[in-house]
Amino acid sequence: MKFRTVCAWCNRLISEKECPETKNSLALSQNGVMISHGICERCRKNLETIYGLNKRSK
Repeated sequence: MKFRTVCAWCNRLISEKECPETKNSLALSQNGVMISHGICERCRKNLETIYGLNKRSK
């Protein structure tokens, strides 16, 4: 079974890994693929820029 992580903002694929099948994962998967969401590097940087995050104070 595949486990995919996609960006919640732009829907870009972040990672795809093989994982063991369980009864729950088979019931929750679609066509043998489980999907989770995260944030990709590009969207993270855009959000940091928009909201002024990760700026070093002097």
